[in-house]
Amino acid sequence: METEKYAAGIDIGTTKICTVVGRYTDAAELDILGVGVAPAHGLKSGIVVDRQDAVASISRSVEEAQKIAELPIEAAYIGITGDHIRSTNVVGRVHTGISGEVTTADVELAKQSASDSVPVPFGREIIHAIVRDFSVDGTAGVSRPVGMSGRRLDVLLHIVTGMSTVLANVHECVQAAGISVQAHVLEPIATARAVLTDAERDLGVVILDIGGGTTDVAVFVNGSICHTAALPIAGNRITRDIAQVLRVRQEDAEMLKCRFGTTVPDLVPEDDLVQVTKADGIAEGRVPRRLIAQIIEARLTEIFTTARDEIARAPIPNVGGMVLSGGGSQIPAATQLAGTIFADMALRSGEPRNVTGLSHLVSSPVHATGVGLAMMAADDGASAVLEEPPSAHPTETVRSWISDLWDRILQHAPW
Repeated sequence: METEKYAAGIDIGTTKICTVVGRYTDAAELDILGVGVAPAHGLKSGIVVDRQDAVASISRSVEEAQKIAELPIEAAYIGITGDHIRSTNVVGRVHTGISGEVTTADVELAKQSASDSVPVPFGREIIHAIVRDFSVDGTAGVSRPVGMSGRRLDVLLHIVTGMSTVLANVHECVQAAGISVQAHVLEPIATARAVLTDAERDLGVVILDIGGGTTDVAVFVNGSICHTAALPIAGNRITRDIAQVLRVRQEDAEMLKCRFGTTVPDLVPEDDLVQVTKADGIAEGRVPRRLIAQIIEARLTEIFTTARDEIARAPIPNVGGMVLSGGGSQIPAATQLAGTIFADMALRSGEPRNVTGLSHLVSSPVHATGVGLAMMAADDGASAVLEEPPSAHPTETVRSWISDLWDRILQHAPW
């Protein structure tokens, strides 16, 4: 009997660390076994600024996921973001041998030719080299060129690079938390794996993931990715604006944003007031809820406008759809505001797709990146558990837990 494979992904964000562990079912769905979410400390816009705090946050997230899944997570795919990310599209070419037939070696040489044409300055490295298209003797749209007759093979690659030191610091923090890094994955690519359909990728779609420290952009068309970016403006800017305008603590500003926030000030009655405690911890006051909405609307409008300008830089900027993801997209009426800026796009929210098991734990777009990382790990057959534990099936484990709980109740019952 074949040993079951478990896969894990860790989304390392500015405001949260999300660990997802699961396994593929026969229906090519991801059976969610465990999820761990912990507040992120020691990170800023995807960059480690305090190693000790970052390691502690990653450890808490992993431990929570392990506890739910009852699996020792030992390896995972890791999400990467930050405004140090750069991307470009390049073409590589190779002439086939005397047989006139494209071989696997030709494909690898063409890809290497494309990668070698990208200037990678000292201190940067290639994270992804993703094939967008092959063409044989000038005929584009070839998906599997090996075995075809032709004298010339061209490949179009999407290259993503990042700062080596940033990647190394994240890598070392994850390893210090006891997890082996199986791969670094740009977060919008992972998000797309969890939320997009093949039809959307073919027709043209944008992933816009508004996280805590960065807003990640990925543009897909004709079935493949053509543009990626990480913008240094996201949900934490909204929180900071609220804190500065209302003179309250960051934690209180985040609570006000999540509990009372909306992006449509006109829908909030003018006399709707919210109690706040000032930053000194003593003074209290009441502020109009409409003011909070106005702050959110202004900053979120800037985020959407900046993203629109970035999308315009894509090789094929005119795509028909957009999927919103991340915590910032969950502010009430965020999709409505986006619709005024991206008026020519069909908009929807990006909840993870094709998940079973504890799917209710990952039903929000906030978890899309973590789910996508676990899916990509499962796609590649990367096991999160180096030695399979002799644990029971999750259903049997739950039954055992209920049985033990009932026994304890009977032991302490008064009858």
